[in-house]
Amino acid sequence: MKTANWIAHFERNKKNRPQPDWDAPFRVPEGKRAHLARSLAEYQLGDGGGECRLVARDAAVFRGSERDMDRLVDLWFEEEREHSRLLSHAVRRVGGKFVTDTPAMRLFYACRRALGVQFELLVLLIVEIVSTTYYRCIRRHVGDEPIAAMCRLIIRDEVGHVAFHQNRLAEAHPEGVGALWRLCFLVLGLVCAGFLWVGKNGACLRALGTTRTEFFQSVAAGLRRFLRALARESVPARCLQPVRSLPTHVLP
Repeated sequence: MKTANWIAHFERNKKNRPQPDWDAPFRVPEGKRAHLARSLAEYQLGDGGGECRLVARDAAVFRGSERDMDRLVDLWFEEEREHSRLLSHAVRRVGGKFVTDTPAMRLFYACRRALGVQFELLVLLIVEIVSTTYYRCIRRHVGDEPIAAMCRLIIRDEVGHVAFHQNRLAEAHPEGVGALWRLCFLVLGLVCAGFLWVGKNGACLRALGTTRTEFFQSVAAGLRRFLRALARESVPARCLQPVRSLPTHVLP
């Protein structure tokens, strides 16, 4: 991997981050506000508010796999902590109560610890793709500019995280991933989306006006887009060219 390029990306991405105007008037109807309060509080815990690090029993293997990989992983999770900070403002804005633990989070971390760092990295990639759809739906339907601005910042970061995983997997699989890997990736992605949709987060999206079709089509499109991009990336092309600067914003 071009670890130096990715370190430069994460350092550069700390700049030019216009912060949401959290003091702006809040006019979201009560029904939507209550759902937002529950959902954003849960996301604040999961998106950098809990154990914001690789927790797999063999995480040190990945952190030491290349020169400066340790630094790169730290910068990645530093950005996740920034998401938690932004979400904490959103939770306060909607009058939510912070969540410190859930059974789902305990199970999530237990699986990551037990099943090894490669599984953990795969799951984190899938969560970032599904979360991108969550934030896009919130941004599109929330009707509150500060929360929409927060979503734009987080989506901008998630684009970089997904591209980082793409580069990492292209290096690990120069001949491309197999059909079984692609199938497992799609199935895990849709299972993750299903868990989100049936819980508090899905209830929030529905209350805001997101349809089931809109949500799952967006997740499926993100998963397929990742697989196509991964197939296009090759080791020879990457050896000849540095990682390009990633977009600083995401169009609707």
